[in-house]
Amino acid sequence: MRTITCHCDHTFEADLPETADLDRSPELVSAIADGSFLSCRCPSCGANLHTDLDTLVTWPSRNMKLALVSEVSRLAVLSGHAEVPEFFDAVVGFAELADRVAVFAAGLDPLTVETLKFHLASKALDSMPTGKPVITFEGLDDQGSLRFHIHGLRAGEVAVSAIPRSLYDSVSSEIAANPDEEPQCCLRNGPYLSVQNLELEGGDHA
Repeated sequence: MRTITCHCDHTFEADLPETADLDRSPELVSAIADGSFLSCRCPSCGANLHTDLDTLVTWPSRNMKLALVSEVSRLAVLSGHAEVPEFFDAVVGFAELADRVAVFAAGLDPLTVETLKFHLASKALDSMPTGKPVITFEGLDDQGSLRFHIHGLRAGEVAVSAIPRSLYDSVSSEIAANPDEEPQCCLRNGPYLSVQNLELEGGDHA
């Protein structure tokens, strides 16, 4: 049981897990994707609450160990002061958890996916320098291409980008051959692997 405080200021106990094993509970993969994982209903006002409580999520068969850290702790993660268990990667907020689980579900490499996000964000800023792109991996399409959503360029709009698997494979090979080159060498900050570790600005990033 975990203590939740609703927006209506009512505090209650909710049956939400502190750990989750996706091999033992494979239905949680879909629950994470649709946002129902770690959600509950306030018994006072009836509101549906979607939480990002600190939770350890593992998927042993896919060698995944994730420590979900609440969005309110983002600065602590970026500054290297967040407490994350050894051998776990941090994800900040529920959206990052869903993103990373989708990457593992698709059998992809997180570092390669974050590198692709960097290039997508850079290109987006070339055309809209004042934008603040937030890019999420949504899965593979019917052709096997990687599907990304790009938020934050225009209010109320979400851009969709499909990256061919051949480009993913090319970037993966480049990372393996040159792991100490940018941007891939700068994408990890301790346990936090994310394009959010990089300062992105508009201009020519080619």
